[in-house]
Amino acid sequence: MNLKFTIMLLIAVLAGSFSPTPLSAQERVRLGLSVRNVVFLPFYYAKDTKIFEKHGLNVEIIQMRSDLQLAGLASGQIDYTPSVGPAGAAFANGMPLKALAVLYRAPLFALVSPPSVTSVKELEGKKVAVSRIGSESHRYGSLMIEHGGADPKKVTFIQTGSTTVSLTAIQQGSVNAAVLSPPFTGIMAEKGFKILERSRSLAEAPWLGLVANRQKVERQPEQVRNMLRSMRDVTALIRRDKPAVVSYIEKNFKVSAANASASYDDIDGVMVDSLMLSDEQIQKYLDTSYARGELPKRLQVADLFDFSLLKGLK
Repeated sequence: MNLKFTIMLLIAVLAGSFSPTPLSAQERVRLGLSVRNVVFLPFYYAKDTKIFEKHGLNVEIIQMRSDLQLAGLASGQIDYTPSVGPAGAAFANGMPLKALAVLYRAPLFALVSPPSVTSVKELEGKKVAVSRIGSESHRYGSLMIEHGGADPKKVTFIQTGSTTVSLTAIQQGSVNAAVLSPPFTGIMAEKGFKILERSRSLAEAPWLGLVANRQKVERQPEQVRNMLRSMRDVTALIRRDKPAVVSYIEKNFKVSAANASASYDDIDGVMVDSLMLSDEQIQKYLDTSYARGELPKRLQVADLFDFSLLKGLK
């Protein structure tokens, strides 16, 4: 072996020894989110602030409907979804799912109408936009309509496919109201539209969190722990630095500073620092869902929820 080749080999070895860990060494994770909006802030913020990367995860965010997310979990096409609410019905119908964390203790939907609508009762016989029949927007839209004194059965729910399309529908006047979430709620309020009801004041429920296939939990517990560590870190960061988060929302979701601040306050008001709700809170939610016909059978907390990995984090 000649001297020149030996020196080149030594340089290559030393460069490999001291170079940072390549992206390929990180564990690839596929996360399904239903739409790009500020409601899913913790996941986007964890990615953009490199919190996922800190915990050895290369997270790919894939936009897809919540029902397709659950099917994707069952088939192994995606690894995680935040859709805790829809996971209950999917589990009751035989999908091997586990809810591992709770990010929000209440849903952040609002029933929005033009200023000409003075009460929820006026929506009977009218059209209300929701992302999908059977979705969380439909479920909590019905609850808000009921709370406002109207009969949801007398309302025609229009399935738009996504919250962004629902926003367009109400702006164009093709529906009489729409079920929206931040930042779309704030956008419409700034345009003079009326917020008739808000779901966060009506129900305490494990809305968004982290759901995985049961086999994922059993076979890759360390990956799950790293996802949970990421969620714990990002919730603490969001709590700690409101100015930075508001600026991020304003820039990345292209909304006004006032809307970004209001969206932050919405999320801050329902975020769960421990990533867990009590068994009593969850059981009440499950029993209520069953009583309303949203679950095909009665579930116990341990059937769907498993906080054991979260409790064991260091």
